[in-house]
Amino acid sequence: MTDIEIRDVLARTAGDVSPAPDLLDRVRAGGHRRVIRRRTALGGALALAAAGGLVPLTRHRGGPPPAGRVVHGDLAHDHELVGRVQQVWGGGARVHWIGATPAGPVAAVVRPSATGLDEQSFVETVGGRLRGVGSSMLVQPGTIEPAALLAGPGRDVLVVITGEGGVSFSDSYSLDAAGRIARTFRPLIEVDGAVVRRIPRPAGRVPIALRAAGDPGTVWLANLTVVDDRTAVDRRPERIEQPLPGREKAWRDEPTGSEKDWWDVGAQEPYRDRFGYHAGTGPSEWRLSGATADGRRLVVQTLAIDGRARAFWMAARAGEKPRVTYLGLLEDGLSTDATDGSGRRYPILHARLPQELGVAVAALGCELLYRVRKGSWLPVAGHAAVLPAAATELEARPHRGRAVRVSLP
Repeated sequence: MTDIEIRDVLARTAGDVSPAPDLLDRVRAGGHRRVIRRRTALGGALALAAAGGLVPLTRHRGGPPPAGRVVHGDLAHDHELVGRVQQVWGGGARVHWIGATPAGPVAAVVRPSATGLDEQSFVETVGGRLRGVGSSMLVQPGTIEPAALLAGPGRDVLVVITGEGGVSFSDSYSLDAAGRIARTFRPLIEVDGAVVRRIPRPAGRVPIALRAAGDPGTVWLANLTVVDDRTAVDRRPERIEQPLPGREKAWRDEPTGSEKDWWDVGAQEPYRDRFGYHAGTGPSEWRLSGATADGRRLVVQTLAIDGRARAFWMAARAGEKPRVTYLGLLEDGLSTDATDGSGRRYPILHARLPQELGVAVAALGCELLYRVRKGSWLPVAGHAAVLPAAATELEARPHRGRAVRVSLP
């Protein structure tokens, strides 16, 4: 089945529950997690939760235990509280875990869905009342997958449902000298199937990562878009594939399979943060593919992460595996910020390549020109190019607003 056919089936079976954009990637990776997000209320008690409905947190101990499976957590004995959580989540919900946290009671909940799978999510405490988290993931019936929630007004209380295999935690990441993501993971010590711990309050981004045992090993973070709304799907950086003039002489046979991934830095594990959570913002991601003067394949690529971007280049002959070379962050002299006539900011990429390969330039929505020293201005075909190594100045002309000139040292 094609991606379009799969999404059509999901739309018809799940109603107004829409799959997240990485759902198909997760399916291909062999995982069983299915992440979904509500666009509208699902009806009944769930509508209350999706709309931010609150249920008072008044606790009355006593009464028979709730029907269904065993409830885990240090508040599992509070049957009245468990019942109120079920009321919030609705739809035949059962509580898998409920515990006391510095942010108040939090519960992991599951209920049947129209797809035949179970819907797993959280109920948290907000302003002294119970509230359902406005997103969920689909899991196999009768199972619990690793999942996490950032609770509390400052979103600095991490609650992790560890599942069967356990979860490891990384508090932050860095970039090494080759532009790769560097992290250190340590096992989380779970108690009765969950972990509750304080973390530094997220300040504009979520630096943590969670890695579950097994494949794909990713852990769903239920309220990432609440913590940082820049992760919204429609704000993710645009990826622009730009073939350059003369490309065909080096790319007569397009690479396939693993060879195709050789030529895409973003597809290579060390350069992407598989288990992290990042803001969906940043400069447009460019992938320029062309040919060197001696007939080698050439790729210049940028990758956005948390509002910043790294630049890379690689060159090799057809059939040879290229070496990924890091040029640096765009903010470190590889890009210039400009503003068009409507006040919109845009970056101008100008990364000089080694080995006299030229200067990679790109500016979305701009007419580009360049010159050598004080010579005549020469036009560039399209919004991106690799200029001759002799180029010394670039001019970007937006559709509206003033032209911007950039020196190319």
